Amino acid sequence: MRIITLWDALHNYKDLIASLTDLYKKDPLPPHCYLVYDLVHEFRNIDIILGASNNEIESYILIWRGPRLYGIHLWRPARELISRLKIQPDRVAYTHLYENEEEHIELVIRKLKEIGYNRVEKRTFYNMICTEDTFSPNDKEELAVRLRPHHSELFLELRRSRGQTLNQEEAREILKKRRYYGVIVDGKLVSTASRYITLEEIHMIGDVYTRPEYRGRGYAKAATSAITREAIVSGAIASLHVEANNEPAIKVYRSLGYIVAKIHDWIVAYQ
Repeated sequence: MRIITLWDALHNYKDLIASLTDLYKKDPLPPHCYLVYDLVHEFRNIDIILGASNNEIESYILIWRGPRLYGIHLWRPARELISRLKIQPDRVAYTHLYENEEEHIELVIRKLKEIGYNRVEKRTFYNMICTEDTFSPNDKEELAVRLRPHHSELFLELRRSRGQTLNQEEAREILKKRRYYGVIVDGKLVSTASRYITLEEIHMIGDVYTRPEYRGRGYAKAATSAITREAIVSGAIASLHVEANNEPAIKVYRSLGYIVAKIHDWIVAYQ
């Protein structure tokens, strides 16, 4: 197996795209949807390390550098690839492993500690999906409204209530870049759900959140139902991640027709 960096791969761009497209078409679920989307929309914010043989991609590490976190996806990671993982321990790192082998988990944990992370935790997540055949819309879906840049003050206040540092411009950019639905009660944004990846075959759903004092009223179901409907209507699969021990959230998603497609280990590393 030979190791290829993203910049090396650009010299053979046509073959790279063909191989990546084949992977994605065979299985559009994570991590391949992240890889395809980030190559198009987040190119300046990513690094990719590929393991290939005979022009076929056998494994890869995708690193997305967000403003406050790293999103790292390891698909069939070989020891040689993990050894080349290079990030600065200046933000939380979420490492998604799509092959739950103890050897890989131990190698990643060891590597993150070598990089300089002091606290490293293993967590189990479900990748859930909803299709046209399983979707069961929520009867309160009309409570959810599409959030647009002019909702940025409400969105900013909600983020700050969650302890997240954000300014007005950043809030507006998030609402422009991502598709958000939210429930507004008494002039306050109390619940949200978003779509952060949009591809023909799959929409990735995330940032499902309800203020603690407003939980149990069906607001998360309403917002998630609205954003899920857009995926279903477009002919795509709706997909999301949820921690395996988050029973309240799983109950919400199951009520809308989401089913568990895959189970993955995540390694979360803190500064």
